[in-house]
Amino acid sequence: MLASQSADDPNGNDAWRTSALTMAKLGAFEWEVESGIVRLDLRSREIFGFLADEDVTNEAVFGRIHEEDLPSVHSASMAAVTAGKPINVDYRIVLPDGAVRHVGSRCEPVLAPEGRTRLMLGVFVDITDQKDAEVALRESEKRFRTMADRAPVMMWVTDPTGFCNHLNARWYEYTGQAPGAGEGYGWLDAVHPEDRAAAEVAFVLANRKQRDYRTEFRLRAADGAYRWMIDTAAARFDEAGQYLGYVGSLIDIDDRREHEAKLALKEEQLRLAIDIGEIGEWDVDHLTGGMFWPPRVKAMFGISPDVPVTLDDYHNGVHPDDQIATREAYEAASNPDSRAFYDVEYRTVGKEDGIIRWVAAKGRGLFNADGDCTRVIGTAIDITERKRVEEQLRELNETLETRVAERTAKLQEAEDALRQSQKMEVMGSLTGGVAHDFNNLLTPIVGALDLLQRKGVGGEREQRLIAGAIHSADRAKTLVQRLLAFARRQPLQPVAVDIAGLVEGMAELLASTTGPQVHVVVDVAKDLPPANADPNQLEMALLNLGVNARDAMPDGGTLRISATRDSVRAPRGTLKLGHYVRLLVADTGFGMDEATLARAAEPFFSTKGVGKGTGLGLSMAHGLAAQLGGALTIQSRQGVGTNIELWLPISAAVLGNGGTPNFFRTRSGVRSRAPCR
Repeated sequence: MLASQSADDPNGNDAWRTSALTMAKLGAFEWEVESGIVRLDLRSREIFGFLADEDVTNEAVFGRIHEEDLPSVHSASMAAVTAGKPINVDYRIVLPDGAVRHVGSRCEPVLAPEGRTRLMLGVFVDITDQKDAEVALRESEKRFRTMADRAPVMMWVTDPTGFCNHLNARWYEYTGQAPGAGEGYGWLDAVHPEDRAAAEVAFVLANRKQRDYRTEFRLRAADGAYRWMIDTAAARFDEAGQYLGYVGSLIDIDDRREHEAKLALKEEQLRLAIDIGEIGEWDVDHLTGGMFWPPRVKAMFGISPDVPVTLDDYHNGVHPDDQIATREAYEAASNPDSRAFYDVEYRTVGKEDGIIRWVAAKGRGLFNADGDCTRVIGTAIDITERKRVEEQLRELNETLETRVAERTAKLQEAEDALRQSQKMEVMGSLTGGVAHDFNNLLTPIVGALDLLQRKGVGGEREQRLIAGAIHSADRAKTLVQRLLAFARRQPLQPVAVDIAGLVEGMAELLASTTGPQVHVVVDVAKDLPPANADPNQLEMALLNLGVNARDAMPDGGTLRISATRDSVRAPRGTLKLGHYVRLLVADTGFGMDEATLARAAEPFFSTKGVGKGTGLGLSMAHGLAAQLGGALTIQSRQGVGTNIELWLPISAAVLGNGGTPNFFRTRSGVRSRAPCR
């Protein structure tokens, strides 16, 4: 171990120890305390700058120690010898050439039997490089701290345990903490109470795993306000891979967080707008052919929400008649030369349901720095309903001229009907006044003739003249009644009338009246409600209509009498809204032209010739229906026949109550009678 082998080690263990120390770059020494003799091995001589064959004394070794370190080293050495304890000291030595080295010395005492220190055995190690590195590190940290204090951001440094040993001036300026108050874990005192626990846990876990650290929290400023910070740090390691702790910084992101919150709000508003507007988004990866379709877009192509889709689903889902135009529009949008705006409307054929829908799609291509289209992104809206409305509008526009002409012909029919109604009203007033006056004049005449007949005035010839005059007066009375009926001034006794029973009861009479050449058919609906009418006047009106129908069919034909229930829910001529029994008298006679039809209900108008009719049958039926709150309508065509409808209000009274006629009603539905002779 030393320059000469010790006699105490006959087995050569000193040689082994010398080899081990050499490998560890350690120098060994022995110091005989009482004699002051020092024995150094070659490594120790090299460290202290002694020659290999040079005699070395204790004073020579102490003489190489730096004068600033000598007192402390000498004092520590003497104390160790006196106490018989180990010594461990670092100091500087000055070599003959003036170079300064750092040496670490470690030695233990060898005691004599009586307990005094006989020998000090130890090692020397050159720690100059380590000390230089420490100095360099201190200088580096000093420069770092100087730079950090001048940095515009908050910076901090920790040791491997996580203890914060430095916070720059910007930290204390920002937080208002007293200098040094943020060291250790004091920096957590400036973190918002709601964020402190999470920030501490994140830091401790990252430091424990010696990995980079990143978190966000609110930090209290000097004015007491809290602002959002992002705290980041990189783990430090030396050349040997030893963990040294963190160097970190804090950046104010409060404005960014506010911007992110506003952006999130706008994104939510956009999402809601898209959702409310029923807009579907789509995204095509132009390089891979991958495609993103939300459920709304899938529905436009008749595909279930959970079914994956590809670009082929798009191409195959477009209606065959629209595929060429749609494909050309997509290629133009993804072409780097054109970069057109994708704006098309096309039909789709549902993949699963086969339903045809209309879709309006818009989009644009995204291109990389090389000009290649990487994606095409856009929106789609189901416009099926809009297209349906557009088609209806187109059809309406195409038929507008026709409809205008039809409407004009109808403002005209209404005007004609109004004029006719006004004319009939005037004629009714005039006719009623004349009939009333004529009735007043006729009453004394009839009374006088009746008195003369009862008293038998005159001879047989005079009595025949009186009888003829009475017959003529009776006809005049009938004429007056018809005039009053047309004028709606005749006294009526309306009751609840069983129309089915009344019609079927008159079928035999009508058949005998019309003659063998006319086939009478009765068609009465089942469960027909009672109508509000005067049965006697209604029978007379029905008989007059039957006679008119017979006269319109001189060569024979069919007279159909039917009764049904009907309702008026929209204005129809003079008919009011309500529920009615509709009595129809239809013939297959020669019908009427437009001019005749326009005057058919006028009193005294007749096409039968002089002496063959009074011209009051239709006018009387018209007045009767109007007086009961209904109406009479006529449809006729030359060579086809005439339909006359009597609309009678449904009665709210109960049939057979309070003296109301309870006519027999046949429930056979449609009934045909053979002509009576």
